[in-house]
Amino acid sequence: MKILHNGALVTNLALPAFGELKSNGWLLGDGIFESLKTINGQCWAQARHLDRAYKSGAIINLGLPDRNQVERGIKTILENSEKITVGRLRITFLSSGDWIITHKELAPFKNRLTLIDYPFPKNEKSILAGIKTISYGENAHALRFAEASGSDDVVISNLAGLVSESAVANIVWESSGEFYTPPLLTGCLPGVTRSLLLQNFEVIERDIAPSQLQESEAIYLVSSTRGVQQVNKYNATEYLLSSSGVELIGKFTEWVRGNLEP
Repeated sequence: MKILHNGALVTNLALPAFGELKSNGWLLGDGIFESLKTINGQCWAQARHLDRAYKSGAIINLGLPDRNQVERGIKTILENSEKITVGRLRITFLSSGDWIITHKELAPFKNRLTLIDYPFPKNEKSILAGIKTISYGENAHALRFAEASGSDDVVISNLAGLVSESAVANIVWESSGEFYTPPLLTGCLPGVTRSLLLQNFEVIERDIAPSQLQESEAIYLVSSTRGVQQVNKYNATEYLLSSSGVELIGKFTEWVRGNLEP
């Protein structure tokens, strides 16, 4: 795995083990991150990911480095990475001012995907709602909760009882030939794949309760690294392969390959 720290390639990453509130963001979980998919050394949706990072930084008063410097860092790490067919490039910005980019091979996702309800609600009014923060304890617990129940991920609802997102992805569902996703007011992450599906693939924003989601024709998890993947089982309900979903997945996959950034 290649590592870039504050613009310079390093062999090992060393961050301080102590410090004041403003000087040790990684120890406090005070920072944000972006995970980008790379294909044959090219990033997908790089500009959109950076747009989101800098918007998030402004919302939580987190100072980010000059964007041109970060873009040069991305180019440097890609040029110095070993040949990776499909990779994950992660950019982390800490409140200490440190920023780190890593690039490694992206492990394939499981073919079969199962979900269960998460019993702890998301606070859609939190300042961190919709921010890809490194304070990932809630998400990590949700994944452990899913694993303990023999599932892969969870459906997280908000304080209003509406579906928000999964632990690591946005949610899309299919009903009467149309595709829907929860609106941002539910507290879900403004996912890059989610936004592109809304803009280019006629996905519609709509509120939904977990019980209604379970009754939909098909459910999908969507993210930049995952793409669009149909859920096989949610709670006790199993779903047949959707022909409309297969078509959407195919079109989106082709769209991604046609919109890589050098």
